[in-house]
Amino acid sequence: MVLRHTSKSSGHYRRVRRPPESAGRISRALATSERQVNDDVFRGTFVSSSKRGRSIDPATYETIGDYPDDGGAAAQSAIEAAKRAFRGTAWRDDAELRARVLDQMASAIERNRERLIDILSLENGKLLGEAALEIDGSPSKLRYWAAMVRTEAGRATSPKPGSLSVILRQPMGVAGIIVPWNSPVILSVRSFAPALAARCSVVVKMPGQTAQVASVLTEVLAEATDLPEGVVNMFVESGADGAALLVESPDVPTISFTGSTQTGRTIGAIGAKRMKRFGLELGGKTPMIVFDDADLEAMLPVLEKALTIFAGQFCMTGSRLLVHSSIYELVRDRLAERLRAVKVGPASDPASDMGPLIDKENVARVDSVVKDALSKGATVVVRGGPVPAFGKRCFFPSFDAGGIRQQPSDRAAGNVRSRHNDPAVLR
Repeated sequence: MVLRHTSKSSGHYRRVRRPPESAGRISRALATSERQVNDDVFRGTFVSSSKRGRSIDPATYETIGDYPDDGGAAAQSAIEAAKRAFRGTAWRDDAELRARVLDQMASAIERNRERLIDILSLENGKLLGEAALEIDGSPSKLRYWAAMVRTEAGRATSPKPGSLSVILRQPMGVAGIIVPWNSPVILSVRSFAPALAARCSVVVKMPGQTAQVASVLTEVLAEATDLPEGVVNMFVESGADGAALLVESPDVPTISFTGSTQTGRTIGAIGAKRMKRFGLELGGKTPMIVFDDADLEAMLPVLEKALTIFAGQFCMTGSRLLVHSSIYELVRDRLAERLRAVKVGPASDPASDMGPLIDKENVARVDSVVKDALSKGATVVVRGGPVPAFGKRCFFPSFDAGGIRQQPSDRAAGNVRSRHNDPAVLR
């Protein structure tokens, strides 16, 4: 995949309008939405797309690139390429090859660490430290699955004399992977690495909000020189046509999806008609529990970061706080003090404590959630909202605790979980 993207040069960003030198490797390894898939061999020929999407810096809404946005056609081409690779290459039969390629991918990410951090921070809005956290966590996942390839084994038993029962693991075929924009590198790696280890070929749908991240990631993965053509296929779309095709296609028997519970239910219902297998990571509220013997000085910085990491756009971001009644007011007031001091701003500013939300639609969505809470009686502790100084592209954190009781003095974890509607709510 080669999309037009920005690259860092002498502290400035410049537009790259021609495929970089590594594009030749990509054309051997990856089928994408900008390449023509022929009947027999995927040749890596670049073709234009009539529909283009615009990539932005979420801190400024300035255009940083564009990308082909024809998800349905791209998905169909990628599925065909993945089918040919699964049936026509040594991938599913050569464990040493699979382990070697996964190791090569891990090394490629490490070699390109700074490049990936820069584009992830620019397009996704993560602070540089947060972007580094995501990139640095990816190689170990690839190496883990490279090791698992080397330990693959079946099972054989003799249920009675003269008989032998053998259980072997067989690959499903083409795995469809639908990746969210909030952590596009590590969440794509987390899903396609085990699929590749299990002898499958993959089609990865990347979100339009991080199209330039996808472009760079594709170039980096293509540095795995032993990766057979068509085994890994990646396309980008702003909508859901390509993702829907992955879910509906009889040629894609297994789906990995990370996103909302509602969308996960829809995917499950559609895929169940073809008896597909699913790996679904859905929703999540992530309550944080504070007992009366907690070390407040050690705890408060952790709570603050848990609320503001990735600008709150993360399934593990703290969204609710369960506090023991004896320290409720103290924790509320001390945490509010820390939240008021949070510096919200562009990821490019080293002084920023929290970066921007991904786009204006999500700024409006989060603001509506806060307003809804207030309309239902929440008492404001810290009133967050769009930050005027940044054109309302960033969002100051909100903290409300209206109409909510503190946790009772019973400290049992089971009781705390059973009363999960009682805590202060952080949105």
